[in-house]
Amino acid sequence: MTVINEIREYFASLPMPGARKIENLPAEYPAYVIRIPDGYGVAIEVEDDKEVSEKFNNIKLHTGLISINGEMKNYLILRSAFEEFRYEFASVCAEFVEPGDSGSNRKMILADPYVWWTKWKELMGNTDRDLRVYNVIAEMMVLAHKYREDKSTEWTAARMGSHDIESAEESCEVKSTVKRYGASITISGQHQLAHFKRLYIYFCRLEESLEGVSINEMKKKLVADGYDEGKLEIELERQGFEKGANIRNKKYKPLEKRKYEVDDDFPKIVQESFKGNKYPNAITHIEYTIDLEGLDYTAW
Repeated sequence: MTVINEIREYFASLPMPGARKIENLPAEYPAYVIRIPDGYGVAIEVEDDKEVSEKFNNIKLHTGLISINGEMKNYLILRSAFEEFRYEFASVCAEFVEPGDSGSNRKMILADPYVWWTKWKELMGNTDRDLRVYNVIAEMMVLAHKYREDKSTEWTAARMGSHDIESAEESCEVKSTVKRYGASITISGQHQLAHFKRLYIYFCRLEESLEGVSINEMKKKLVADGYDEGKLEIELERQGFEKGANIRNKKYKPLEKRKYEVDDDFPKIVQESFKGNKYPNAITHIEYTIDLEGLDYTAW
């Protein structure tokens, strides 16, 4: 029986939770077919401190603790939750666990699983959107800047309404770009520039650079300053940057940082912009672009 057929057979017959060693692999390169509450797939043992978390469509590559034969160990797991693709997914799993010539594939995966993951996504025609890492880095830069001044500051971009960062006295909206020229921003919704406290727009121009900072480095800086690590991880996960994701190591450096106060002179479309200080009937969403060039700002 081939490795792929063995995997397909175990996918069909293995109870949950359960694990079974793939017998058609060389003894020195073991791997297991598993069924866990989060899905089914294959697993190979890795170092205890290895931490990986990557997603693509309905497939996930991640590390996790699994008890096999009564021993709890850390495994690198390739899994899916979609039963209807078991037959096709077995092909990917077989390619993942095959050791290669003299164990070359296994050694590469254990040393740097992101290499295998990236090649596989490219083979499948994936265009990596990078989840706009620079947006998150810009927000974390503003958060660090504000938190040093005011410990009431919280990162609220993915959970609390219209603004990215809130403090007791101020609301902050963060806009970022990797374009070298121009300073146009998009206002997504009629509530984004509405405010009860003082509202500021922080505009950041960044570029990808090894001299820059990553999401993980910004997290370390914020935690060192006293910001709650759990809150940071929750926010990052909500924005699609799970702990262990390699993309969190991508670096950007700031080229320009501006701060604008959204006061009466700042161009905006809000409720008070309309007759009777209310939005016209049947208007449900307003999106527009503001050119920041020529407007007063301070550097930060």
